[in-house]
Amino acid sequence: MNTNVSPATASHSTSRLFPYAVPLLLTLGMVVRLWFVWVGAMLYYKSSSPFINDDTASYTDSFINLWHRGLYSFNLLNPEAAFGRLPGYPFFWGAHYLLFGKQYVFQAVAFSQCLLDTLAIYLVYAAAKALSHDVRAAWISGLFYALYPFILVWMPVSSTEAFATFLTIAVFWWLATRPVDKRNALVAGLLVGLSLIVREYLGILLVPVFFWLYTAKGFGRQFVGLSFVALLGFTALYIGWPVRNYVFQHRFLLLKPPTAGYERYTEDVNSARKWIYGWDPDANAYLDGIAGITVLPEFPADVFGTYAETARAQALIQMARQCGTGFYIWRTNQHYSQASNCNAELRAGFTALDSSYQQRHPFRYWTRVPLLNLKKAFFKNQLMQGGSKLIGMLFLYRSIMLIVCLVGAFLLRRHRSVWPLLFFFAFMYLFICVGLRQLEMRYLIQSDAALLILAGVPFGWLLNRLEHLAPTQSKR
Repeated sequence: MNTNVSPATASHSTSRLFPYAVPLLLTLGMVVRLWFVWVGAMLYYKSSSPFINDDTASYTDSFINLWHRGLYSFNLLNPEAAFGRLPGYPFFWGAHYLLFGKQYVFQAVAFSQCLLDTLAIYLVYAAAKALSHDVRAAWISGLFYALYPFILVWMPVSSTEAFATFLTIAVFWWLATRPVDKRNALVAGLLVGLSLIVREYLGILLVPVFFWLYTAKGFGRQFVGLSFVALLGFTALYIGWPVRNYVFQHRFLLLKPPTAGYERYTEDVNSARKWIYGWDPDANAYLDGIAGITVLPEFPADVFGTYAETARAQALIQMARQCGTGFYIWRTNQHYSQASNCNAELRAGFTALDSSYQQRHPFRYWTRVPLLNLKKAFFKNQLMQGGSKLIGMLFLYRSIMLIVCLVGAFLLRRHRSVWPLLFFFAFMYLFICVGLRQLEMRYLIQSDAALLILAGVPFGWLLNRLEHLAPTQSKR
């Protein structure tokens, strides 16, 4: 860090003032997490269970069906559900199921996630200390993470967010604090492999591992050799999934199918959603309208190029309500039992509308929705109509924290060791906002949490500047 007070001086000063700073930090973090799980979550989630959300059953049932029926699937009526969830989190949850039984499994998982996230506070502190060489900046980063509300809300929930966040921070802690050698490269690959089978998009953490290797060794034989070792560790954990899919399910599938095992996300719904995301970031409002749940919003004037396209879209909407299996389940939340459907025709129709819009408005297609998503990702300050002022203030706090972290990255801009962190943050925002376009704020939790490693850097820089100025002013 570019300061006029040496890191050693700053570290000594902090050790003298806060001899128990890290234990106090961890104690605070653990107390806050346990309080939220057993008290705060009831207030935050109100009428709904704090342990369960819409995705929970897909993880829990995958393990339960494997244990009791020998079939890894969260929906035995849908063959694709056997591929819908990678095994990392279902087995993490399943270990608690076997140890504590179904009566206490959700509480036990919540407690384990609190323990892991408390450990993550220390990992943030250690990574920040290694990157900034300033123990005060590290302590502040750990404090921001310990009290970060968007992490806390996931502590009780049996879903991947908390576990995946811990693994992401563990990867960056490893890269920040370990010298580059074969053993550490192997462990880095193993950590990324585990991250991927918990949340598949975290496989991109391999790129920060390569940055880490390049920063230490440059391009050459050592870089190639160590990259191979890291890939070996990654493959050791990942390879079991595609092998299982091919050997036992007779399908060559590297990750998961487009439906992710959910009957409502068949080709009719997926093709319509892709078309909508070309010109509007809120696809659900239109999908609800197409399904017949709500009144269909008015289409923007430039969506259709001709009257024939408008008529074709109206015909597709009527067809979707009559014989689209995904839209039927979207509307009724019941299994589609009819023998025939028109999904293939719906996919062709919506894909043609999507291609037409891209050809007529190529610049708008690649800028409007992505920019609106990026604006929401950085500056979202309310959830929806009726969102409370408290929620708005929390999202404002999140925006400020992102800016503080990016200032920290700027202060450390000459340090190549920060590159892996910045790459992951930038990739996740671009992948979600520009590529996937299905922006849910929970998809950004891992990138935001990792960036908090840099949150204390501006404050450490400011403290060091003030200490440098203090002796000068006293002499005057």
